[in-house]
Amino acid sequence: MPGLELVENFITKIKTVDTVDDLRRAFASEIAQLGFGKHICISLVDMNNPPPNAIQIFDYPPAWIERYKREGYFRDDVVLKTAFSNIGPYRWSSLDRSDKRNRRIFAEAEQYGIREGMTVPVTLPGHYPCCVNMAGAHTDVDPATFHILHLLAEYYVLKIVELTGRQTQLFDPPSLTPRERECLVWMAKGKSDYEIGRILSISARTVNGYMENIRKKFNVSTRTQAVALAVSGGLVIP
Repeated sequence: MPGLELVENFITKIKTVDTVDDLRRAFASEIAQLGFGKHICISLVDMNNPPPNAIQIFDYPPAWIERYKREGYFRDDVVLKTAFSNIGPYRWSSLDRSDKRNRRIFAEAEQYGIREGMTVPVTLPGHYPCCVNMAGAHTDVDPATFHILHLLAEYYVLKIVELTGRQTQLFDPPSLTPRERECLVWMAKGKSDYEIGRILSISARTVNGYMENIRKKFNVSTRTQAVALAVSGGLVIP
């Protein structure tokens, strides 16, 4: 899958990055290749009074960020509110923005080139919940590209945490069984439970059981977060 090469290149590239600004530019360059020209990565906190350890990385037009904060849009923005209840990525087009406040937010955002996009919520133990919002003019991407963007966002957040010293060690690598490792490798390649089951000659239900065990061992909310940690820690190679 060509998209996975993009993920592998990003992982290689950010190994030598030592500033958040350089990391932001590297991430922006990768997602631009997939049609997303703008992004932010923020902790889900009061943006006008963020706590010291909050992530606040903006690659949106500064004038829009200033207005967004001044108007307190972050308190009502359905894009951010959904991140509290969703553990998986979602397209903005799937959200209900029919109320007056959100119609206004989206209308004004469009004036700054932020029309549609997708969000990847990320929750790591001991950290404020955060999300990566990626915006583009047309974001009707196929499932494979959606998966690639999800992975890129997960690696992005992990590297931010590493660079900013918000924790001294990203995770203690858990012990995986041979079968769990096999499932994880194929998951990293973008395969579904059904596809992994066919490859390993086991049922999709059994694959799901292995993946749930893996998720619990990594102490994360989603499978994709487990994959990101495993790849960044060298446990598997996609």
